[in-house]
Amino acid sequence: MINNIFLIKFSEIYPIGKIKYAPGTIASLFTCIIFFYLNTYFQIEIIILIFFIVFFISLLSVQNYLKLYGNKDHQSIVIDEFLGQYIALFSIPLFELENNIINIIIIFLLFRFFDISKIGLKGVEKISGTFGILFDDIIGGIYTIPVIYFLFLWLGKI
Repeated sequence: MINNIFLIKFSEIYPIGKIKYAPGTIASLFTCIIFFYLNTYFQIEIIILIFFIVFFISLLSVQNYLKLYGNKDHQSIVIDEFLGQYIALFSIPLFELENNIINIIIIFLLFRFFDISKIGLKGVEKISGTFGILFDDIIGGIYTIPVIYFLFLWLGKI
């Protein structure tokens, strides 16, 4: 039972998933803060390792959540936003961008655009279950990376 409670809370990034308005956006903002500090104090290998640890726990936690509450993308599941935003923010070390608030805000806004608009993500969103919930945001994060590259290239920051 304790294991179930931990996994449920993990998928909600408790208490963020229980916030009434825009829990996904707040989870993305939370991710930006976490990533800023990780990127400031840790090497790239640690940042990658943390992603994979969170990803594998997310698979278990979302699967557990769906068993308890039904097989749909519940608003309170926000670990998918964490993963997608984290991938998008990976543009900072990948392109050797400055780890600052302006770059993080730009990446945050672009990821949220893809996540909310679902441009190019409609097919992925139709996948049911754990993978459908997680992968539309993960792919949204991946879509953000080339856009960041070309935007920052155009701005002369790369």
